[in-house]
Amino acid sequence: MGRNTVKDSLNHGADIVPTLFIGKWTVKIMDLLKSRPQRHGQLRRGLGNVSQRMLTRTLRNLESAGLIARQVTRSNSVAVEYSLTKLGRTFIIPLSAICRWATRHRKELSAIARFSKRPGDKPKELGEPQKKNEAG
Repeated sequence: MGRNTVKDSLNHGADIVPTLFIGKWTVKIMDLLKSRPQRHGQLRRGLGNVSQRMLTRTLRNLESAGLIARQVTRSNSVAVEYSLTKLGRTFIIPLSAICRWATRHRKELSAIARFSKRPGDKPKELGEPQKKNEAG
C-alpha cells in the first residue's frame, strides 16, 4: 500500500532530468559557472553564438529550477551576476560524468546527430558547427 518501487523512483527521475536539459545552452552555462560566478555579458561571450533571448530564457529556467542564483548589485550601474547554488554545485558532479562519458563515446554517438536533422538535411558529425538558423 503506497510503497515506492525502484521502477517508480526511476520513472520519477526520468521525468525530472529532461526538464533540466531543455536546451543545449544549459550544460554550457553550468560549465561556465562551475569555476566562478559570471556576469551576463561574460556568459554571453563565453557561449559564443547564443541569442540574447535564448540566454535569458535558459538563465531564468536554471534559476527557477534552483540550480543558479541571480545577484543584482548596484554601484555606478546595475550589474547582474550568476552563480551556482548549493544544489547547482551538486549537479556539476553527475553533469561532468555525463560529459566525460559523451566525450569517450563520441564516435558511437555521432549517429544521434544524423537522426536529429530534418528530412533531406545532410548528416553531420557531433561537434560540427551549426548553421545560424540551427543555433539556439
